[in-house]
Amino acid sequence: MAAAESSASGAPQITGGSQPAGPAQGLAAIGGNVGALWRGWWTWTPGNGTFNLQIPWDVIGTDSTVIVTASEIDGNGHRFVGSAPFQVSSIAPANGVVTFKIAIGWNSPLPMRTDVTVLN
Repeated sequence: MAAAESSASGAPQITGGSQPAGPAQGLAAIGGNVGALWRGWWTWTPGNGTFNLQIPWDVIGTDSTVIVTASEIDGNGHRFVGSAPFQVSSIAPANGVVTFKIAIGWNSPLPMRTDVTVLN
């Protein structure tokens, strides 16, 4: 699922997440040029360095707009802004999956949470 580009530790792996909404739940249209919007989150094993990561989600298509944010989390899974920079870039949606690059600028592995918003 996750392919390491380069790192001092192994690639982060998903450890938990929300139960994201899916198209079968019959959500109402959002309006404008957005017909559907979904939000979900995932927690990951600790990592540091730069990785290409993937999140499988059936609501994502090749024409989806996908927004990914990342934060460090404490032992209770709460997000906070620490000293380490977390940078998300190169977000590429495909059918049923989004691939993105994460760079965690710290000397030791840190746990993280990603929040994902999908607009179709």
